[in-house]
Amino acid sequence: MRTALQLDSGWSGRHRQLRLAGPLVVIGCAVVLGNLVAKEHWLYLGILVAAVVAIRWPIEIALGFYAFLLPFDSIAVLGDSKSGTTLNWVFGALAAMALLATGVVRQRLELPPKPARIFAFLLLWSLVTITWALQPQAAIVELPTVIALVVLYVLAVSWRVTKKQFDVLPRLIVAGGCIASLFVIYLFTTGVGYYNMHRATLILAGRETNPNYLGSVLFLPLALCISGLVAARGWWQKILFVSIATAIGSAVFFSMSRAALLAVVVMLVVFSLRLGLNRRIVTVVAALSLAITAMPSNFFSRIQEAIATGGAGRLDIWRAGLFLLTKYWLTGAGLGNFSIAYNSVAGRGEIFQGFGRGSHNMYLNVPVELGIVGSLLLLAGLVAHLRAVKRLRSVAGKVPIQVVGFESACWATLAYGFFGDALWTKPFWLNWMLLLMAVRVAEETLKAGCVPSQSESISG
Repeated sequence: MRTALQLDSGWSGRHRQLRLAGPLVVIGCAVVLGNLVAKEHWLYLGILVAAVVAIRWPIEIALGFYAFLLPFDSIAVLGDSKSGTTLNWVFGALAAMALLATGVVRQRLELPPKPARIFAFLLLWSLVTITWALQPQAAIVELPTVIALVVLYVLAVSWRVTKKQFDVLPRLIVAGGCIASLFVIYLFTTGVGYYNMHRATLILAGRETNPNYLGSVLFLPLALCISGLVAARGWWQKILFVSIATAIGSAVFFSMSRAALLAVVVMLVVFSLRLGLNRRIVTVVAALSLAITAMPSNFFSRIQEAIATGGAGRLDIWRAGLFLLTKYWLTGAGLGNFSIAYNSVAGRGEIFQGFGRGSHNMYLNVPVELGIVGSLLLLAGLVAHLRAVKRLRSVAGKVPIQVVGFESACWATLAYGFFGDALWTKPFWLNWMLLLMAVRVAEETLKAGCVPSQSESISG
């Protein structure tokens, strides 16, 4: 067994090596920096600078701006094409590398918590299903996104984050959601909409965000605004949070996403169950209700259409898709292969909705693609996250308002999953990631002797 002296000597040796390597790294970066400036490679120069800054502040800058840019994911594309590498992807990659590098060097990484281990097994099982997928190529196309989402999630929740570092994230999330919502409202009120459907969304340089996806991205900023309002003390804070919440809620309503509207209702119900119908929750409900009354007639027409047609054909897709469960419930059809498998049952619905359709339902998509094993892993992972909140509540007696905000956003995401393939999307993984991080910060605060207060603001 190694003695404490040997351990200290080993650490001292590594420390000296790091100190000697520091000047060499600085010189190398200076050479690369000068070369990029000389050749006017400004994009690569910006990425290099961002990488250096991300290493210094992995949570506040790298992960923070990843969350801040999420609403702009579809329009913030590098280059002139309508699709390709997004700025959000760059910050996500920087966040993952920075968390890994600084976590190892500063010894901030720990073993992943139980929910993360379960989701890691979900990723592994998803990869295994490729071996028997109906079309392996369709699964391989999904791999970069699937792996990137889970790796970033595992690294973030395994990083020993401090309260000061974490408190930056809610501010950036609210700021990003507010800016995106104001832009959406401006575009819609000036007659710019999603294709010819008269639905609001983010549009820039010919690039458009799917309105349903836009609604799912705004759940978390809205939830954190409501948390901020509940925790606000001064009148200016209350007015600010009500204004931002109204703007974000209006953007969600203008997107005319019926799934997003239902998810917002679920979010408000969770807040009411956790905090009671206090005056500030009622104020938010009143403000959002007032925003609904200002919606154009198309908004109410879409709701009536959903009732009359079964969600624009979703019920027909679900009826047909249910036949796939009898065939693929055990092992699944393979990651990313629902639309391939759907072709064999496309005519089973009351109305034929075409071939190659997506499930439009996470709870149908996962059993068909990943079988019973994938479904149980997903369920176990979600339950483990919610149990972490329950454990915090049982220990502390009450949960900080910040945690309630993250929890309500996660419940909204689960509600949205009934009408969309939400599993392998960035909002889904970001919401659960931040919930687990918020619980951990609250637990560390409790261990330090400070009981989390129900009236904590989103900024701590």
